[in-house]
Formats: sequence, structure tokens, C-alpha cells
Amino acid sequence: MVMLSEGARSTEQLLREYAVTSGRWVRANFVTTLDGHATGGDGLSGSINSAADKAVFDVLRALADVVVVGAGTIRAEGYGRLRTEDPELLAARRAAGRSDHPLLAVVTASGHLPEKVLEPDADAGDLLVLCAEAVQDDLAQRLGEDAVIACGADTVEATRAIEALHGRGLDQVLTEGGPHLLGGWLGAGVLDELCLTVRPVVVGGTGPRLLEAPAADGALAQFELLQALAIEGDLILRYAVRR
Repeated sequence: MVMLSEGARSTEQLLREYAVTSGRWVRANFVTTLDGHATGGDGLSGSINSAADKAVFDVLRALADVVVVGAGTIRAEGYGRLRTEDPELLAARRAAGRSDHPLLAVVTASGHLPEKVLEPDADAGDLLVLCAEAVQDDLAQRLGEDAVIACGADTVEATRAIEALHGRGLDQVLTEGGPHLLGGWLGAGVLDELCLTVRPVVVGGTGPRLLEAPAADGALAQFELLQALAIEGDLILRYAVRR
């Protein structure tokens, strides 16, 4: 039985608590309101974040080889290339033999990429694009062949994407969304773990939900609770996907 643990966590504690022993691991990290919204009233997840959630967010990135995000979420949230700025997290990446900054992998079937992630940044991680075959050649001409992987004819197939990442030695995979990508990964059975922060706020309205996926015949996925932290009103949860 997993017991609820209360109180703030140091970076060292979080690194230890979120470490995984499996050589290959695929996890998702999301935040949600009590009424199931993935964003605040402004359409951004940042407006429902908290300091405790941000601490876990940074640690999960530090433990990842690659962070996978849908192009729509990249555009909405204003992502740029990823940086590890906290000295303690940077030291942890180096001690684990990882690069200083995680790779950012953008998922796009259309090939439309936000300009911000295309801007070179010598102080940040590299960019990888997971795309459909129809737009592979065009993206390869713009970004270089090594920066582009086709993962399906017209769509980006979850299983092919994960296999391609692992094939490049990117064993610790983290996704931060959005809801369509999470639904696709759960439907394909490629997710190992869901990290979920439940914020004690209610947004209302019809904004993005935690998960958007086709209706399933029964449960889309079942989970086992691994860890529960209560920090300043937030519930910060870890779930393993049951196979």
C-alpha cells in the first residue's frame, strides 16, 4: 500500500524518488485541475502550475534523455529548446552520463513547426522532429537528415516514434503533452508511467482536458499508484501503467 507523504521535497529527494531502474522507460507528466482541465482559463498550463509542481517538472526533465511534445502544445505554451539551469540538476545529469540538456522532440504530422524551436541555441539541447513520411523530405532539407525521423505515412505512430527514440539511445523518454499525444500513447500501449499533479482549483468552461482520445471499449488504460505526495494543497501522484 502506498502511503501519502506530506511536506516539501528537496531536489535531492525528488531525484531519488523519481529515479527509475529500468533501462528503458516512457513516462508522461501532466497537471490538472480538480475538474479535469489541463490548462487555466487562459488556455495555458502555466496558469495552473505551482512551485511544488514546477520542482517535479524540472526533476523529470533532468532524468530524461528526450522530452517529446506535440507541435500544438509547443506553439501554445511557447516552448524553446530545453535548458538545465539548476546547478544541482545539471550535476545529476552529468553524473548519470547524460548531456547537459535534454533533447526536445517535436511531434508533427503536418510539418508545421513553431519558429521559436527552430532558433539555434548553443546553451540548450538539440531539436529532433518526429513526423509523417509526407513531410520528411521537406523537413530534412531545412533541419538536416539526422534531425528528422518519419514515424508513419500520414500520422506519427506512437509505437514507431518510441522505437525510433530508443534506437538512437534515448532510453528515458518523457512527454509533456498535449492531451491528443497522451491519448495516442495510452492507446498504443507505449506508456509506462503517468506523473500527475492535481491542483486544488476549479476552472469550469470547455478548455482542454487532461486526455483527448477516441472512445475505448472499456478502460483505455489501468494504473497502479506508486507514490503520492501532498505539498501545499497539491496532490503529486505517480502511476504505473498496468500491463
